[in-house]
Amino acid sequence: MKQYSIRITLVHWLTLLLFIAAFYLGHTLDEMKEATDKMRLYPIHFIVGDLIFLLTLIRAYFLRKDGKLPPIEGGSDVANKVATGIHHLLYLLLIAIPVSGMIMINTTGLLDALRLHDAGKLPDLEKFVIHDVHGTLVGILVVTIALHAAAAIYHQFILKDNLIRRMAIKRFKD
Repeated sequence: MKQYSIRITLVHWLTLLLFIAAFYLGHTLDEMKEATDKMRLYPIHFIVGDLIFLLTLIRAYFLRKDGKLPPIEGGSDVANKVATGIHHLLYLLLIAIPVSGMIMINTTGLLDALRLHDAGKLPDLEKFVIHDVHGTLVGILVVTIALHAAAAIYHQFILKDNLIRRMAIKRFKD
């Protein structure tokens, strides 16, 4: 097997797109001043976060069923261990961030305000530690994604080992 299965590949790229959307929505919510605007945007942010959580679990299941690719041939043991660590950290964060969001929704009064459709009851989330935890985890994920992408680009354009083909949607014969 030289490529991940098509379903793993599709989930990988869909998760990235959803993370970009969630990041944008979260940033927009943090910058918004008008509570009524937040009332419309929060549910969308929650749904996108829930989808990321669900897709991460589905991807882990697919990896168990379809199999993982072996480390890159000719790669050093240290580089392979770093790559494995980065992948594990990505999975951990893609689960921890939605969970921290769920905790935030349920412990800050945000869910009650949304259920009552009462913008006046929206809490100031910046007063809650869980908001800082959620934001910090997002920041760590952004850095981890950047390292992951930089490694893929390094492999593709410096080492020229076609590593990106492993996660390509297009199927290759070789």
